[in-house]
Amino acid sequence: MEFRLLDLEYTEDPHKSLATEEAIFHEVIAGRSPPTFRFYRHSNAIILGCFQLAEQEIDNDVITEKNIKVVKRFTGGGAVYHDLGNLNYSLIMKDTLGVGTNVTKLYSTMIEGALKAFKGLGIPAESGKLNDVTSNSKKILGAAASIRKNAMVFHACVLVNTNLHTLASSLKVPGVKLKDKGIATILERVTNINEISGHNVEDVKRALLDAYHDTLGIDYKEGKLTKDEESLAKELLEKKYSQKEWNLGREIIEIR
Repeated sequence: MEFRLLDLEYTEDPHKSLATEEAIFHEVIAGRSPPTFRFYRHSNAIILGCFQLAEQEIDNDVITEKNIKVVKRFTGGGAVYHDLGNLNYSLIMKDTLGVGTNVTKLYSTMIEGALKAFKGLGIPAESGKLNDVTSNSKKILGAAASIRKNAMVFHACVLVNTNLHTLASSLKVPGVKLKDKGIATILERVTNINEISGHNVEDVKRALLDAYHDTLGIDYKEGKLTKDEESLAKELLEKKYSQKEWNLGREIIEIR
């Protein structure tokens, strides 16, 4: 199974980055774009799940002080902090895996590849809850996913060398949620791959590509965006991802 490989970053513009991600998904659904494996990073951003409300998830004082951009993605799940010390990756494809509408199966299938990658780097790793991976009980990967019209997107955030103090201070986590996990602060819940093993972002990229080749039979061909994807991404950026109603409010904006 051949995938287009996109190492495509808009590090200073997460709004454009997420608009592009959704555009690729719609074009894959329509059958105009090939299955795609994408790597990307954002320099200083919080990415919210599509059902979250910004005021409940972020510390506005820290966001303002550190000039952190806040953008909502088109998939669910929880808020994550992005900087250049983490690595994000996406697999966007038609359902050739027999997942159907079973999101749990989608997560388990995709996280199997991540686990293999970490083990290949000598990192002890295990599947945590539905959509994360931990090492020695500390989170190193969080993921989100969606299934629509016989197509799927899985994207994950890997903590490689992230500023964990900024992550912890910029996100709000209710004390009761921390207590349920038996911890006092977010810092007790997360760790970096670099701290565990000394590996960097490029090491993790190579390990992920090798692991998904082995687990899903993927071969890769470097590519670029199609004109249709670029056009749709521009529309999504203008009408959705640049809008406060989408990023900070409750409004759900569907372009396609």
